[in-house]
Amino acid sequence: MSAAAPLATEAPVTSRERVLAALGGHDLDRPPVSFWGHVYHRESSARELVDATLDQQREFGWDWIKLNPRKHYHVEPWGVTYRYSGHPGEKPVLASWPVHSAADWETIGERRHDGGALAEQIEAISLLRQALPELPLLATVFTPLAVLAEMTDVPGILREHMRSHPVIVRQALEAVTATFERFVPSLVAAGADGIYLATTDWASRELMSPEEYASWGRPGDLRVLAAVRDAPFNVLHVCKGRNLLFELADYPVSAFSWDATDPTNPTLAEGLARLPGAVMGGISQEGALCDADPGRAIAEFRRGLELTGGRRWLVGPGCSIPPSVPATTLRALADTVRTVRFRDKSPTGSSTAGR
Repeated sequence: MSAAAPLATEAPVTSRERVLAALGGHDLDRPPVSFWGHVYHRESSARELVDATLDQQREFGWDWIKLNPRKHYHVEPWGVTYRYSGHPGEKPVLASWPVHSAADWETIGERRHDGGALAEQIEAISLLRQALPELPLLATVFTPLAVLAEMTDVPGILREHMRSHPVIVRQALEAVTATFERFVPSLVAAGADGIYLATTDWASRELMSPEEYASWGRPGDLRVLAAVRDAPFNVLHVCKGRNLLFELADYPVSAFSWDATDPTNPTLAEGLARLPGAVMGGISQEGALCDADPGRAIAEFRRGLELTGGRRWLVGPGCSIPPSVPATTLRALADTVRTVRFRDKSPTGSSTAGR
């Protein structure tokens, strides 16, 4: 994607122009919108994942796509495997993992960035770009610390080993960081407009203090982002409640994604006031979206318009949506977003937004 000038509100707008306008804080016709989630029975190959993604795009017509791979692709190079039931709504179950004792961290070395499951994601991005040559496309990547945590059966084990064996855990973290530094440029070369870098559990006060994350998480995060510094649509996703969003506000990304409906996290308005980039989210993925009646999700969207004035806002979920979210609710929400038309830099129907 290249730099965009402010848009004339009366002109026809493409999804790419709309996303660029939102990222840059320019005038636009309406907020861009996109949702994503797992399709557990269609995630086991690049072709399956792309076909499932294209099916959803045909149904909903999102303004950008975050390619949503299986949750463990990033640790498969180190021997992690999951068992799938084959049922669309059932999460896979952890079957094997490499770190059972602290000494096992010494076995975690660098891996090929273009082999195995990582190569599969590069292929998926390439296939999706061929199918959708103009649509903004994000590749999902997890922070090095989040990847490291998936090598144990429960996250608490990594926490214990960070305290008891910091030297060898840091050596393993370095190997993961170096692998992903080489991996992410290949995603952009394959056609991604940027990466969606997710912290999973780790940038939250539930697991780490700001000082701990600054020591263990930040250096690797910034190295991965530096490897794709020229990509125009990099996003930081700060997961969970009590998050460290503002501690990471200086990350070099175009947009910040988080669960803004969680009462322990900043609101969209607070994010806009303190973050340099656009904000992404605003719809509760495990709350309003799960209702068969779309009224609550639509109300959250309307609230988002009030909080943001419709500027620098990309409408989306606070995190990956469950497979149980009714398609009718998603469709009704998407249709509502598309009815919005901005007038004098304010959403239609609101005299105060955008002022």
